Amino acid sequence: MACVYIPVQNSEEEVRVALDQLPRDASDILDILKAEQAPLDLWLIIAFNITWVVREYFKQGKLEQFRQILEEGSSPEIDDYYADVRYERIAILNALGAYYSYLGKIETKQREKEEHFILATQYYNKASRIDMHEPSTWVGKGQLLLAKGEVEQASAAFKIVLDGDRDNVPALLGQACVEFNRGCYSDSLELYKRALQVYPDCLAAAFERVLQLDPENVEALVSLAIMDLRTNDSFWNQEGNG
Repeated sequence: MACVYIPVQNSEEEVRVALDQLPRDASDILDILKAEQAPLDLWLIIAFNITWVVREYFKQGKLEQFRQILEEGSSPEIDDYYADVRYERIAILNALGAYYSYLGKIETKQREKEEHFILATQYYNKASRIDMHEPSTWVGKGQLLLAKGEVEQASAAFKIVLDGDRDNVPALLGQACVEFNRGCYSDSLELYKRALQVYPDCLAAAFERVLQLDPENVEALVSLAIMDLRTNDSFWNQEGNG
């Protein structure tokens, strides 16, 4: 059973939280995190496990708990107390940016869609004010721009990251989506291949998770097909050399 341990302030004791038995009411967890002034990385761990621990998180209200914990973790009070903790604060803000980007992408009503995108933009901008060079924020901005259909601006965001690190996998996947949307399928394929060369095993699991939630996700289907082709090529090459 996966657990996290929240250190009790001014003590050697810890509060044990089982990630597969999280309470339905996120307030209980929030009270512990705030009372013990827990490290911000624990806020992220608990928030993500509340969301992804079960497949049908929407039906169980888990997404709202995810939002509640992260918004509390990005409050002005938290900003003041954890002012020197840069990476975790950025990660929380980027998680919220991604959350609202996703809501905007799936929303069918135009007004609500725009409201979600505005919130996503605000969280990414707040993250940039902490560190304007953080690659994960630029990747998040690129994904938001893709969700809004602003393909050229999305490409510019991903290229900022790739200019600094040509093997940044999230940026490679983002740029692959850009090329796919442009209809440049061969360029998209090459970018997917580059990403798979850098991080093949973890990418397979990630794409399978995407397909669990969205069985018709084109990018994930294409990526897994490429991985299958690479596996088959390796097998037949070994057979031919045997």
